[in-house]
Amino acid sequence: MKPEKLPSGSYRVKKMYKGKTYSIIFDHKPTAKEITIAMGEKIQDDSSVKGTFEKFAKEYISNREGVISPATVRTYNIKLGQLSEDFRKSNLYDITSETVQREISHFALDHAPKTTKTLYGFVSSVIASYRPNLRLRVKLPQTIVKTEYEPSNDDIKRILEHVKGTRYSVPFQLGVLGCRRGEICALDISDLKGNELRIHRSKVYLDGEWIVKETPKTDASNRTLTLPDSLVDEINKQGYIYEGYPVALLKAINRAQKELGIQRFKFHALRSYFASYAHSMGIPDADIMAIGGWQTDNVMKKIYRKSLDESKKQSMEKLNNSLF
Repeated sequence: MKPEKLPSGSYRVKKMYKGKTYSIIFDHKPTAKEITIAMGEKIQDDSSVKGTFEKFAKEYISNREGVISPATVRTYNIKLGQLSEDFRKSNLYDITSETVQREISHFALDHAPKTTKTLYGFVSSVIASYRPNLRLRVKLPQTIVKTEYEPSNDDIKRILEHVKGTRYSVPFQLGVLGCRRGEICALDISDLKGNELRIHRSKVYLDGEWIVKETPKTDASNRTLTLPDSLVDEINKQGYIYEGYPVALLKAINRAQKELGIQRFKFHALRSYFASYAHSMGIPDADIMAIGGWQTDNVMKKIYRKSLDESKKQSMEKLNNSLF
């Protein structure tokens, strides 16, 4: 494969493969290694990707079922169904950045920015797996930041006192210690050894029923918590940790909020409260991540950023009062 110099100053390389001629244009005289790599990629793109986006998307999902959660599998299938029929039936090799841009732009007309970005994440992952040489350049909508109510120390204390002596006392305390609903519902009394509680499973909703998944949400979610004596005594006295479903915990905390006249927030906000409170106490980020089971610090830092902003505001007010 010798490069042929063209009148324009570019170089062209041709190769016959399985009865088909492949041609590549370089803007410089390529080396033998550059020619081999570029031609190999072009032939691979042309020969290996034969089938619709839908075909490869289903293969992509199937190949990962053993290593991702049932909830993620369900989400992937939902995302595939949200794509237009024209896009799903498009040959994967014929898809370009413009093809994806049109699909995403059309979807964004009727969906929130976050939902649109999630869909694009799925589409781009499928394409990257089977067409790694295609670089997508897609403009996505700006995310609308929603300000959700964050419970105060007083809110948390009142709620914990309100559910004291009920079946929700233990799971609510575990929520304040950074546990997810699914993790709490999958716990067994055998997971508690002394003061050490092992988090290693999760209860998820799959195909119309709740099942216990024998692996947690992420590798970092597999962790051991040291519980206070009071909580250990409470668990041992009742003989179980929690027997119920994640949705029941959400309904229970919403009931408590209504009865106490507290502004409504999700059960997951207990986990956010844990991160903010731990950070305010000066606990290192690495320890907060390990206790809460966060894989990276990106999400964790978003949680307590608002509390930092509020602290900064109070500091500025104190400074202004002092100066002026």
